[in-house]
Amino acid sequence: MPTARSVIKDALRALKVLAPGDMAHVDQLNAGLSGLQNLIQELHEGRGPLRDVDVSADWIADENQRVRIEDGASVTVTLPNSVRMIGGLDPYDYGFITSAQSGQVQGSTGPADGVLWRPPRDGSRIEIVGTTQQLFFYRADLNEWVNALDIRLDDEVPLAARYAGPLGAFLAERIEDELTVGEPSPSVAKRAAMARLALFERPGARRLETRASYF
Repeated sequence: MPTARSVIKDALRALKVLAPGDMAHVDQLNAGLSGLQNLIQELHEGRGPLRDVDVSADWIADENQRVRIEDGASVTVTLPNSVRMIGGLDPYDYGFITSAQSGQVQGSTGPADGVLWRPPRDGSRIEIVGTTQQLFFYRADLNEWVNALDIRLDDEVPLAARYAGPLGAFLAERIEDELTVGEPSPSVAKRAAMARLALFERPGARRLETRASYF
């Protein structure tokens, strides 16, 4: 499974900063790690707004939800194993539903039975703010929520393994000015363009159907 270190090494090889079999030095790894963290934050922003909930008691988060812990509260936030299928919230309305309509929806630690509950969708996010700050992406290939803040070199990246190549190409474009001299090769620019499509469009991700509403 792709770690931050393997994605950074892929980016360095694409830039010809690192030859096959060579070891990256500390400055290169630090530059790559900083660039990778920034890219993850930009992808987080690019996937649209989260639904905000304020909590003062223990809470099971829902997918694509920002949980704000009220000042002075001692709260345990649990990441869900399943989320609602019926009566849940549409994560792709891009925030047009008002807070009064959205309600305080929780996930579940129970199984996804396919009737009332389903697994979280790949790439779903949960952000926790207030007394602590945390961000998690759901990786369907690992069946777990992966940390997306303060990523360390040997941590799993928060995106599914199929995005490792595009993420490395996108990272190469990000760090080329810092680590290389001159223009990138045509192959790096082409890979970066294809990476944008894969990371932002995500053609392999399951989405809800879109219905037009005129009234």
